[in-house]
Amino acid sequence: MTIPPTLREGFRQSMRRVASGVSLVTTGEVAHDDRPATRFGIAMTAFMSLSFDPPSLVIAVNRGASIHKPLLRIGAFCVNVLAQHQEQLCQDFAMQPSDKRFDVGDWASDEGGLPYLPDAQTNIVCAVAAHHGFGSHDLIVGLVERVTNHTDIVPLVFADGRYGRIAAA
Repeated sequence: MTIPPTLREGFRQSMRRVASGVSLVTTGEVAHDDRPATRFGIAMTAFMSLSFDPPSLVIAVNRGASIHKPLLRIGAFCVNVLAQHQEQLCQDFAMQPSDKRFDVGDWASDEGGLPYLPDAQTNIVCAVAAHHGFGSHDLIVGLVERVTNHTDIVPLVFADGRYGRIAAA
């Protein structure tokens, strides 16, 4: 399929106008067999709810991202939805090489080794239920296994290449 450059750039500019919540999506596992404990993560705005019955969501992951293969192999991930106070953490996390991303922030791990941010606005832990390729990305369906919600709703948002904040009415 040949895509005209004007369409590609026009679409890119359209997507810059869409405000999205910001999340750090993580996967990992405890040490076992001959493998050491591992953690992988990516900053992301590309996720959405899919269904309430069963509770599920979809994330879009570039096949070239360092998290892609481990996420499919491990079969579990956590969407850490960031709050306003975590803007600098997100910037620092995104700028680090993949093997240094967890050097920033106060991370914890569950019993399986899945990393999460205890002070994120919400943590949504999922099992990979399916994945479907399209273009450069895979759409990964996560079956929600557990959630942790904090009382305040103060999301960090991203639009036009900048972080922003909204206040609940």
